[in-house]
Amino acid sequence: MVFIGPRVRMVKRLCIAAFAGIAVLTQTSASAQARSARDYLNAPVDAWLTLANSNYSTSVTPGDGTDISSRVRSNVFSQTVILTRIMDFGGRTGGLSAIVPYAVANAKTNETHLSNNGLSDFGAMWQMNIFGGPALKREQFRFFVPQTFSSFHFITLIPIGKYDPSNPINPGSNRWTFYPTVNYSWTPDRGLTWLELYLSTKLFTTNRSFGSAGTSSLAQNPLYLAEVHASRNLIRRWWASTDAYYNIGGQTRIDDIRQGNAANTLRLGVGSGLSVWSGGMVIFNYEEVAARPSSQPDSRTFRIKIQQFW
Repeated sequence: MVFIGPRVRMVKRLCIAAFAGIAVLTQTSASAQARSARDYLNAPVDAWLTLANSNYSTSVTPGDGTDISSRVRSNVFSQTVILTRIMDFGGRTGGLSAIVPYAVANAKTNETHLSNNGLSDFGAMWQMNIFGGPALKREQFRFFVPQTFSSFHFITLIPIGKYDPSNPINPGSNRWTFYPTVNYSWTPDRGLTWLELYLSTKLFTTNRSFGSAGTSSLAQNPLYLAEVHASRNLIRRWWASTDAYYNIGGQTRIDDIRQGNAANTLRLGVGSGLSVWSGGMVIFNYEEVAARPSSQPDSRTFRIKIQQFW
């Protein structure tokens, strides 16, 4: 049996908390992680969609027992730019996307302060409607009445972001991530109201260069996610939403030693979208943790998303 002293436990907790915070906040796309109501509405084919997604999150990860001095306080600002080509896949709307993320992060305890910034893991996304989202040209889309639909989305995150094993905080993860999602979006009144369910799984390969010497391995169990969004038009160009996010699983292992940090977390939030110019929309979101295990961080996140069709 190996005894891990208080100081070593604190540093290890800092490493894991910082890593988890970066991974959750930067390994996302417009449709992932950081998602909003109406992220998957149908759009005309043979068009482009550009999206800039900014996130700011602040969190506190509990320390060991009653030792509040070992709590980890972290702040993460991430910016993701996504370029999507909307296409016709056998009569159904689909698309291919390139995802370019950047992160600025810091984490500290009463004794330690760490920070880092740089490009995160690049991503590629393929998506296609399952039903209810026919492929329509711009001229046809003008007369399209929104209807209930479902679609499939698959994101691959490529481990080419900035990564230094000697720094516990890294924008890149040094591992592949695969992220399938299925959404079901129901509208009872021709698009004035949307009730939406997003179901996702995150799958991770192993980071074999983890820790200060880069000689440890970090593995992670699948992380399962469910989101519910209810949104309603307030006026023609403005809608508001209430949002709920639930994550479970995702426990990490360092050299096959379980870290006891599996998620079982509920977050609640609100959002709003405003169409302020032709083809453009600004979306705001706020969410915070409502229920969590003692090992998981208490966090708050603010998001602003700007999207433009062209």
